[in-house]
Amino acid sequence: MKIFLSIVFCLSVFSTHAQRYTSAIGLRAVTPGVTYINAKYRMNQQAVELGIGGNFGAIWVHANAYQQNELNEILDFYYGFGANVGLGQMKQFGANYSGLGLGVNAVVGLEHTFEDFPFNISLDTGPALYVLPNLQFGFAAALSARYVLH
Repeated sequence: MKIFLSIVFCLSVFSTHAQRYTSAIGLRAVTPGVTYINAKYRMNQQAVELGIGGNFGAIWVHANAYQQNELNEILDFYYGFGANVGLGQMKQFGANYSGLGLGVNAVVGLEHTFEDFPFNISLDTGPALYVLPNLQFGFAAALSARYVLH
């Protein structure tokens, strides 16, 4: 939580205005230990995010749908829901199983798009519920860095 608040504070001291974009591609690092190549597409206040990635023993695909609003001149606030499907060694929230993983998550986060160059960063968190291979509940956090295409 301290890191999250520190990043929010640092972003709030920028004197530039956030740039609006339609699509972006980049990397998304998620606790507990999954990294995705990820793409985000915005349609007015809605956004869809898709990603494929993994860790040392599994491959994961994720999809999130967001409602995104301007919080102030430099930050956007977003919230939404998503789904995750994985195959391989499942180690989410302390589990240690092989096979198929399936889960849903809720997300709330902040995003900043830089005005002077086509780049954005976002930080989000939320609960996750995995139903396969076993029922598990936990919280995850993610940091994304993306190149803005347009």
